[in-house]
Amino acid sequence: MRIALLVVRCAAALLPDRTRRDRYREQWEADVRGAAELELSPLRLALGMAGAAVLITFTSTKGTRMTPIGPLALAMRLVGGDVRRRAAALAALSALALAGGLLLLITG
Repeated sequence: MRIALLVVRCAAALLPDRTRRDRYREQWEADVRGAAELELSPLRLALGMAGAAVLITFTSTKGTRMTPIGPLALAMRLVGGDVRRRAAALAALSALALAGGLLLLITG
């Protein structure tokens, strides 16, 4: 069980921000301690948590901003900074894409 707890602590250390790190570490340590009651291997559980930590670390989008590309970028540049106009442009582009897809589906 000591090795499993060590793996959990190392996995939690991989997480991007401190609040998530503390929350997951506490939760995962409790899960490892309770694994024996459910007849689960604490080490296998800890290794699964390490995999989850790696996945969370690499897929975390907090703090990053995705820039629009293609027709969406052009529409955003044309309408400027007004939020309502941007939302309308996004809705119009989505409707056009949906209509184009339906047209291809019907005629294809």
